[in-house]
Amino acid sequence: MKQPTDKLMINLGHNNPPVTIKSIEFTNSAIEKLKIDNLDFGNKKFLIIPFNVPRGSHLKGLSLTVVKATKIKKFTLRFWLGGRSHEHNLGTYKPYRNSNDLGFTCVQANKKQYDIYNEHTNDKGLYLTNPKVADKIKDTKITKHQIEILDSLTLRDIIVLICEAGFPKFLIDGASLSRIHLASIFKFLAGYNWRAKHIRFGDDAKGNGIITFKVNPTFSRFNDKTKAPTSFKDLFKKFPSGKGILAKEQHFNPTGSISLYDDEFSKTMIKDLFNAELGPPLIETYLEKYKRYGTKRNCYHAISYLCNFALDKKIVKHKVNPCNLVKLKKPLETINKNSAYNEISFTLEDLKKIHKACLEIAPMFPYSTAIIMFIMVTGRRFQETSKIIWDYVKEDEGIIEIPKHINKIDVDQFITITEPVKFILGLLKAIPNRPGMENFKNIPWVFPSIRARVRTKDLDLDKQRIKTIYKTWCLIREKTGIVGSQRTLRKTFATLAKETLGATGPATNLTGHTSDKTLDAYYYKTNQEKIINDANTVGSVLWLNMPGQEDETIQ
Repeated sequence: MKQPTDKLMINLGHNNPPVTIKSIEFTNSAIEKLKIDNLDFGNKKFLIIPFNVPRGSHLKGLSLTVVKATKIKKFTLRFWLGGRSHEHNLGTYKPYRNSNDLGFTCVQANKKQYDIYNEHTNDKGLYLTNPKVADKIKDTKITKHQIEILDSLTLRDIIVLICEAGFPKFLIDGASLSRIHLASIFKFLAGYNWRAKHIRFGDDAKGNGIITFKVNPTFSRFNDKTKAPTSFKDLFKKFPSGKGILAKEQHFNPTGSISLYDDEFSKTMIKDLFNAELGPPLIETYLEKYKRYGTKRNCYHAISYLCNFALDKKIVKHKVNPCNLVKLKKPLETINKNSAYNEISFTLEDLKKIHKACLEIAPMFPYSTAIIMFIMVTGRRFQETSKIIWDYVKEDEGIIEIPKHINKIDVDQFITITEPVKFILGLLKAIPNRPGMENFKNIPWVFPSIRARVRTKDLDLDKQRIKTIYKTWCLIREKTGIVGSQRTLRKTFATLAKETLGATGPATNLTGHTSDKTLDAYYYKTNQEKIINDANTVGSVLWLNMPGQEDETIQ
C-alpha cells in the first residue's frame, strides 16, 4: 500500500484513519473532491491548506480554509505586511450552477486576487497596503433602511455614519482623508473624549488615512482587553454622548472643549441644518463656543465636511452646503503661540549654522537631520516629504516625483535634484551601510523612523516612516541659538526663491504652494524644463553657502 503524499488524499473508507493534507491544486475539481469529514483536524476548528501555485505568481499566499463545524470552504489570502502575517478572506467557495448563478469558484477567486495583487503590492510583489482595510472602506454604504428614515437623522447620527464609512474623500472613489486631516475632523466631531484615546490614526502608502483601535491603551481607565472597544459601534456604545468627556488638560484639551457629538447641538436634525433660514444661525451660534480664530476655523471645516458627507450620500435633497452661507470673521490681531514667527525668516548665515549643526548631530539623528536639510533646500512641506519612497526618486531624470496623493494641492508635482538635494540623497544612501543600521536597507521610505533600527519587524509600514522632527529641531535651535519654527525653513526658501528668480509664480512651482497669493501673503514678507532650471538657480545659491559639502567624513 502506497504511503500518503503531500498531494490531496481522499479517504474512501469509513474505517480509514483521518487524512493529513499539506497542499491542494488550485482547481474546482480538487476543491469539490475534498471531503471534510475525512480530514484530520486534531484539536483545531479549521484547517488552512495552501494551494499549489507558482512562487512568483499573483496567487502566492492563497489558501483554502476549511471549517470543521460548518463544512465551509473559503479562499483565504495570507500575506506579510509590517513585519507580521495577515489574513484576508476573499470569499466562500460556491460551485457554478448556471449562467445566472456563477457561484464563487477558482475563476472568481483568481480575478479578485489578481486585482488585489496589482493594487496593493510593489513591482517586487511585496504588500505595501492592507487589502482588508481597503475593502472595509469600500464596502461601507448607506443602507436602504437608513434612506427611509433620513428625515429623522440628527447630526449625531451623521457623525456615526462618517466614522463607519472611514472618513471618505468625495471626489476620489475609495480614498479617505489624510491622517492629519482625519485626526482633526474626528477631534471636533467626536473627540475631546476617551473615544480619541482608544484609536490610532495612521495612513497607507497612498496617503489614505486609516483608523485602528488600540487593544489595550495603557492610559485608559478601561484597560481590560475585554472592555477595550474594537469597532465604532462598540466605541459609541461604551462612550455615549456626554460620557467620558476629558477635563482640562495641558496638552490634549487645554480649553476644556467638548466635541459636537457630546454637545446639545448634535440633537439638531440634519434637514434643519440645511434649511437656509435655520442652519447658518445655528452653525454661527455653535462656533461662538470657540474663542480662538484658528480653532473656530478648524471646527467650521469639520462641520462643513459633515454637511458634504450628507450631500454626497444623498442623505439630504439640498444642493448647497449651509456652511457656505456662514462667514468667519478674522479678528484684527490673531494671538497664538507661533505669532512671533510670522514676521521672521532665516538669513543665509542662519542656514549655514543649521546645516553645520545637522551634520554634527547626524550620527545620532541621521534621518531627522536629513529631512531638515532637505526641507531647507527644497522648501517642501514636512507632511509630503516624509511620504517620499525611493521609487519616486528618478536620478536619471533629475527629479523626485511628488504624486498627488501625498501632497496638499492634489496635483502631481516633482522636486528637482539640485546639487544640495544630490548631496542629501548621498548621505541617505550611506546610512544603511553603517554598523547597526542594516535594517533600513529594505525599508521603502526615503526618511524612515529611527525606531526601525531595532524594531523593523514589529512596525507596520506606516510606523516605519518618520513622523516628527520636533526633538531634533529643538536640539538644533539650542546649538545654533536661532529663533524660528520648522515652518520658517519653508518660508525662508520661498523668500529666497522669489528674490533669486524675481517673481512669485516660479517660486510657487518650487515650493508647491496653491497660489501666488498664498506665497505673497504668508511667505514673502521681508513647463518642466523651466522649473528645473529655476530650481538649479536657487539651489546653486544655497549650495555655495553650505559648509562641509565636500567633507568626506560626514558620509
